[in-house]
Amino acid sequence: MGFREVMDRASSGDPRAQNALGYIYFRGDGTPKDDNRAFIWFNMAAEQGDPEGEFNAAYMLVHAIGTNANLEEALKFYTDSAEKGYAQSMFNLGHMYSDGLGVEQDWEKAVHWYTRAMEAGMVPACYRLAVIAETGRDGSEPDTGKAVSYYTRCADNGYEPAMLRLGDMYMDGRGVQKNPDRAVKLYLKAAESNNADAMLRLGKASISGEGMVKSVNNARKWLKKASARGNEEAKALLETL
Repeated sequence: MGFREVMDRASSGDPRAQNALGYIYFRGDGTPKDDNRAFIWFNMAAEQGDPEGEFNAAYMLVHAIGTNANLEEALKFYTDSAEKGYAQSMFNLGHMYSDGLGVEQDWEKAVHWYTRAMEAGMVPACYRLAVIAETGRDGSEPDTGKAVSYYTRCADNGYEPAMLRLGDMYMDGRGVQKNPDRAVKLYLKAAESNNADAMLRLGKASISGEGMVKSVNNARKWLKKASARGNEEAKALLETL
């Protein structure tokens, strides 16, 4: 479907075309990037109750992209979109409640929407729930067993931050039996994607000999890789070897 056809359909009130046109302007796809026009078209879809349009308009309202910030309006759009089953809106709504963004902080609602988003397949929502369980950030008692379960689910889906935190739990024996070998496997998996924090951990494991052969040369290798990717702790540690 060409630009003219998308424009014609959007102008006639088709919310799918309005979203498509919003993306064209937002990304500058074949036309100059124009955030103001992107918001106009996303907002038109949102005003018709289209859940994707509501998500897009809400995101721009939160971040003041192409329009003035309006958290109250964003909350309204996210809520309506989430209640219609749009997973990304569920996640962002959870974020608004957990961080008190435009609303009074409400951990019960945050956990509710993160859980809904996780059930809809959003791995970052699963990770947020894992962090909450591990730290008791919502005011509840920390539940390391639940955290391990959530982190494992995220790690199995390739989510690097979860690999690191799960690896740390295996390295320290928190919520699981201490298993440095398992921790290092998780760090190596994250390092395959050039994750500097994973490389730092591998450097430290090479120094301590936990889960890896104790080797200053191997430590230097990993710390150099982490340092080259901007990890300041790796750079400082490297200078001590």
